[in-house]
Amino acid sequence: MVFDVGETLVDETRIFARWADRFGIPHMAFFGTIGGVLASGGTLTDGFRLMVPGFDLAAESERWRAQDPGGEREHFGERDLYPDVRSAFADMRRGGLSLVVAGNQPPEAGPALEAMALGVDGIGISDVWGVKKPLPEFFDRVLDLAALTRPGITAGEILYVGDRVDNDVLPARAAGMATALLRRGIYGYRHAARPEAARADVVADDLHAVAEWALAHA
Repeated sequence: MVFDVGETLVDETRIFARWADRFGIPHMAFFGTIGGVLASGGTLTDGFRLMVPGFDLAAESERWRAQDPGGEREHFGERDLYPDVRSAFADMRRGGLSLVVAGNQPPEAGPALEAMALGVDGIGISDVWGVKKPLPEFFDRVLDLAALTRPGITAGEILYVGDRVDNDVLPARAAGMATALLRRGIYGYRHAARPEAARADVVADDLHAVAEWALAHA
């Protein structure tokens, strides 16, 4: 079992709210604009630039870090964890499944996840690996990470769980992995309605449903 991070394990609502506050944009306007841009085929960055012309994530993150070095900024913590994570993980561990976390995240995400003591067997962070989803090399690293816990494991023995078709389901399937698509978060509901969602082995509303499917097919 390999899990994405944002909107799979971590609720990013507070992170986006802090971005809105940083630019003085009301939360409803911020979230509505982001949603509208994504619905029209744009990206998160397109949404930010519509509200903040010239927005550059790397430069703004660096500026924010200098201004508020001890603040939460765009990072997450324990209270951002979705409430089903710990109980679903416990069910899966009791069922004999190995759990790994691997997603597109900044380096700070690794220590944040480790501090949560989720009982996982490994944590992979894109900015540490130097490769991001949906590139095939990311999923090569996922397989390598899983093999540290279960030597000889094959891609076909891995279920990759995420909230996006483009970044999770399709590239993980191309790597030979089974996939689960979660219907939650800024992408999940819309992506679950796409025709490509049928490529996922299971589409679920929460991690308990993913755990049930995985244990039944283990």
